Amino acid sequence: MALVLMNGAAIIDLGTNTFNLLIVKQYGEEYRIVFKTKIPAKLGAGGFAEKIITPEAFERGIAAIRAHQMTIREHRVENIYAFATSAMRDAQNGAEFVQEAENQTGIEINIISGDREADLIYKGVSRALEIGDEPELIMDIGGGSTEFVIANNKQVLWKHSFDLGVSRIFEYLKPADPLTESDIKRFEVYLNEKMSILFEAVDKYAISGLIGSSGSFESLAEMILENAGSENGLRGKTEYSFSLKELKELHGKLIKSNANERAQMKGLVAYRIETIPLASTFINYTIKKFSLSKIRLSTYSLREGVISELGTD
Repeated sequence: MALVLMNGAAIIDLGTNTFNLLIVKQYGEEYRIVFKTKIPAKLGAGGFAEKIITPEAFERGIAAIRAHQMTIREHRVENIYAFATSAMRDAQNGAEFVQEAENQTGIEINIISGDREADLIYKGVSRALEIGDEPELIMDIGGGSTEFVIANNKQVLWKHSFDLGVSRIFEYLKPADPLTESDIKRFEVYLNEKMSILFEAVDKYAISGLIGSSGSFESLAEMILENAGSENGLRGKTEYSFSLKELKELHGKLIKSNANERAQMKGLVAYRIETIPLASTFINYTIKKFSLSKIRLSTYSLREGVISELGTD
């Protein structure tokens, strides 16, 4: 795919939970991210079981795209690249949403496959931090799907997109608040059933660490930094190294808290209050399953991965 940078580009990542906007402009041979924002459109909410975008979510999604379009106009950017992922891939009325969005805004939306999503995530992560010579496991937890990529600093060795996004799992499991031991057990049994091909791949490639891509991992890092008294948090950073101790302590707090208590936790954005205990449980499960001790965050993900293709043939 040939993407043109010209006077700048706007990249819209239409996720299951959030619609993310990234604006980049070119200065000589370099690009700079000049603006980024996100809107919690919750496109998948209430529609996973029937594989539809509900009327309420449909309306929220269109409104979010229109809002992003206004921002893009303010930045005087002509080239817009919009990518849709899990919720729109699966929804029976996904094509209808794409058409309506184009009718109202003129923005063409490209619904990408899980494999394509994984490739872009790898490219984004590679921009944020240095992946080692030894294979590492990249984990991107979305609302509708979770992508796992095994890669080193040279190439992607294995990738797969699982229908294991935290919003999808939340609607399927309908967990209590706070999570019960039974909820956690059901979730882990479910993961064991669904991820056998990942277990085989990890055995084959002997991964050396875990890299969490943006999203829930970023929320955990922000909470840890806030609790430590950091003034700037992740501002200006593209990576963060977790300690197992701090992740374990925060996980313990999250699974024992209810929504009202989580709403008071510093560093946690409102639209993750409902699902962050499940996301933390998923991360904790992955760390334990593969006996991992090196855990890093990449604040870059799919949308930053698209930058790698700007101006390329």
